[in-house]
Amino acid sequence: MDDDHIDDDYDRYDDEPRYRPVAEIGPDELVEALKSLAGFSENTVLVLQAQQLGMIDNALNALEDEVAQHQADDNPPREQIALLGALTPMWIYAAYELQRTWRQRCGEVIKLAESGGLEMKAEHLERDLGYRHYDRELRAEQLRDARQRPELVDRMRLDLRRTEIGFTMLEFVRVALAKHEVSKPGSKKPPIAFAPGFARVNRHCGSMEYEMSNGRTIIGTMTRRDIAETIRMIPETESPDDEALSGFRLSMNPPDIDPFAAGGT
Repeated sequence: MDDDHIDDDYDRYDDEPRYRPVAEIGPDELVEALKSLAGFSENTVLVLQAQQLGMIDNALNALEDEVAQHQADDNPPREQIALLGALTPMWIYAAYELQRTWRQRCGEVIKLAESGGLEMKAEHLERDLGYRHYDRELRAEQLRDARQRPELVDRMRLDLRRTEIGFTMLEFVRVALAKHEVSKPGSKKPPIAFAPGFARVNRHCGSMEYEMSNGRTIIGTMTRRDIAETIRMIPETESPDDEALSGFRLSMNPPDIDPFAAGGT
């Protein structure tokens, strides 16, 4: 292949839209994607929070679309951009906490299923407190459901694996924004994040875009729209094999090589 053909291929790649038009995004897509996760739709509180997350996502989609259309104007929409800068981290925090809670619940169910403790835990949650505790009752019901349906536990294992990559990338951005640290699970002293909270408007979709940095290494960038689309794609996301997961985990925590250290070139 000659250089002209290579240049043509790059030109075609650049011309391809990275994001689908906002008008093509169904208002309930994000909510339905979350509800497809094992054990999610049975929890009324998680569903309510997913609906709230979806409502704000729809509002941000419209605002981002407006910014994208006018960011090159002589007088760009500075107020809208400032509003995006303020609302986007709030949405990211909510998206993270919702998925973290679901993942934690799945992990608890799987652990209890493997130890044979589902019924014992359900009875513990239902013990008399002198008043009704609705969420404890709901959790006990869900544990018994998992005991009666072993396939539900298998689905939880699969869904945790299928969503690990997307959740880990969301967590990376969230930790930098909220804690000004680099996401390092298990680390007692995580590194300080590089320029935490700094974002710019993505020229393709108008969404706020964050640089993902670990030490001197730039892992990549992620927009709020990327996070939302990753959630919307959950029903179609396949389970990665061990090699893919291992490679991904390594890419999120690359060695910090100092080129100016002794012996470096």
